[in-house]
Amino acid sequence: MLDPNQKAVVIGISGCSSSGKTTLARLLRDIFPNTFILHEDDFYKPEAEIPMKDGLTNWDCPEALNIPDMTAALEHIRATGELPPTLDSKEDLNSVGPCPISTDFINKIKARVADWLQPSSPGARILSLPSLTQSSSQSQKPPLKICILDGFLLYSPPPLLPSTLLSQMDIKLFLLVSKQKALQRREARDGYVTLEGFWKDPPGYVEKIVWPEYVRAHEWMFEDGDVEKGKLRGDVKEKLGVLVNSKEGEETKMDRDFGETLEWAVESIMRELEVLVLGEEGSKEREEREKKDHEEAVALNSFAMKKVWATRQKERDAREKFREVAEEQKKQDAEEQKEKEKE
Repeated sequence: MLDPNQKAVVIGISGCSSSGKTTLARLLRDIFPNTFILHEDDFYKPEAEIPMKDGLTNWDCPEALNIPDMTAALEHIRATGELPPTLDSKEDLNSVGPCPISTDFINKIKARVADWLQPSSPGARILSLPSLTQSSSQSQKPPLKICILDGFLLYSPPPLLPSTLLSQMDIKLFLLVSKQKALQRREARDGYVTLEGFWKDPPGYVEKIVWPEYVRAHEWMFEDGDVEKGKLRGDVKEKLGVLVNSKEGEETKMDRDFGETLEWAVESIMRELEVLVLGEEGSKEREEREKKDHEEAVALNSFAMKKVWATRQKERDAREKFREVAEEQKKQDAEEQKEKEKE
């Protein structure tokens, strides 16, 4: 259960560089109310303090980040519901390219969340949203804020990252991506705004730094340490609560369609918030709602199937009628031919 004094819930979104984290974070910010983003990239140390590896500046290792400052920022956000006043974000200056999904699809997802936020639905209670007939003075407490923490390195255990960082995240999402897709996307980027100016990957940087560091920090999460196969160890979800953008019972798919990823993220957030804030009541309510949705879907499907059956039955009847008419006509033609032969 969420601490009742907590002013913001923190949702971590992690994965390899160029897995779609920032694109997803910005979409979720526009879909859920009272939502803002904290970027892990805003906690890089000055370039002079970044470690070197194979003659290259290694921005993709834990030692490149000011983890204590990031942890302190998360503590401030959870306590106040606001970004630290001293935070000067450079990450928002970086472009993530064109949106990979259509406006119509995004509007469909927004409508789904809008239904969840209706006064009679769980979302309104979870986020303490006042109803249309309720004045702000009548609201018992301020709305619960949502902070999305977007970062390439969030869930690794000690000694890579301190356990105090992991404890600051209430919901943990992880995006899978293949090496080929990650490298393709990263190499297509112009570069990154930094504290000192602008950084552009030198030749060989992705192969020598980005992917090996991703493997080093995340192989513990996967069966046999195989990050390419992408099959998460069972205890990662059970013990750490890390959720992966894959469908239950379906074979792992590394480069899932981004629309599917957005839909999965939204549904996961709504479900996890219900459990966090409403507890057992929220779980039961969701189960009842999903059961009702399933029954309605079955009923609609049954109705649709009946319509299909009726349509096909009409087609069968028409074909049978046509066959009968044809047979009758054939008999008449034969009788007429006999009559002519007699003459």
